Order: sequence, then structure tokens, then C-alpha cells
Amino acid sequence: MQSCGTEETRPAALQINIPEALLLPSCGFSICLETHLDFSHLPPSPTSGPITPVSRSTPSPVDPEAVEVLMNFDPDPADLALSSIPGHETFDPRKHRFSEEELKPQPIMKKARKIQVPDEQKDEKYWNRRYKNNEAAKRSRDARRLKENQITVRAAFLEKENAVLRQEVANIRQELTRYRSILSKYESQHGTL
Repeated sequence: MQSCGTEETRPAALQINIPEALLLPSCGFSICLETHLDFSHLPPSPTSGPITPVSRSTPSPVDPEAVEVLMNFDPDPADLALSSIPGHETFDPRKHRFSEEELKPQPIMKKARKIQVPDEQKDEKYWNRRYKNNEAAKRSRDARRLKENQITVRAAFLEKENAVLRQEVANIRQELTRYRSILSKYESQHGTL
């Protein structure tokens, strides 16, 4: 039987001994299921009988955004460069979150018919407006291309993360089935816990 400590060093506490069959490695780690619950901080029970814990020793809820999936994701540096704004921090597909508005499909806009301007009306004001419009169109195309590149790199990361998580879920389900089988065998021999 594995143990979390020695009998001599333990304070007066409730001890739950789990059979050796339930002390199996989980996900590559050895788990010590021998638990020591200390209720000395609780007021004495007004009723006679065994002392019960106020709450179960269950894990606290985990923020899904704080969970980091361990996986090997090495995007092409050229893709990261195309997804980053020059002079700013490199785009990180692991951390970047797009808003719902950014991910909505954009409608296809039909271009307006070009209106030919006669040469005699192409004065300096016309050329200034053409120059400004061309620059604005270039900025718009570059921004759209940048956003598309970011979404593509983020999608590649999420695809890989999804595959890793699906495998992890499959492994955990298999492990759960094994533990249920062990528990069922134990309960058939010794009664319910």
C-alpha cells in the first residue's frame, strides 16, 4: 500500500484507506488515495455520532480560459510574419481571441461601375482624390489580408488543439471505464463504499 506519510507524524485525523487495487497510476502519475482529513478546526458536533466533513474534498471549478493544453504547435515563421502587424508584437495564435463580429462572414459587395472621367476634367483635385482613394484601398486590402492570415493561423492552432483534446477525452473515458470496473469488482467483494 502506498502511503502519504508515516503513522507517527500524522495528527489526530480521520483516515480513509483505499484498497491497493484502486491505487493505480493515472495519466503517468502515481496517485496516493490514502487521505487524511483533519476536523480539529470544526466545532464539536451537538449530536452524538461520527464526525462528518462539512464539504466534500472536491476540486474547485477551473476557468476554461486558464487551462493550457500541452501540445507541440510550431507554425511557420513566415505565416506568423504575415499574420503580424509590422513594428508590433508577433501574432500569437495560442492567446489571440477573435470577437463574434470579427468572425461573421462578410457579404460579397458588387463593385460600382467605373465612371470614365474625361481627360479635360482630370485636374489636381482629381489626382489628389485618386491618390487618397488608392491608398485607402491598399490599406483596406492589407488589413483584410492580415485578418484572414490571423484567422487561418488561429484555425490551424485550434484544429491541432482540438485533436489533442479529443485524444485526451478518449484516454480519460477509457481510464474512467477501467476505474468503474475496478470499483465494481471491489464493491461486489466488499460491499458499497
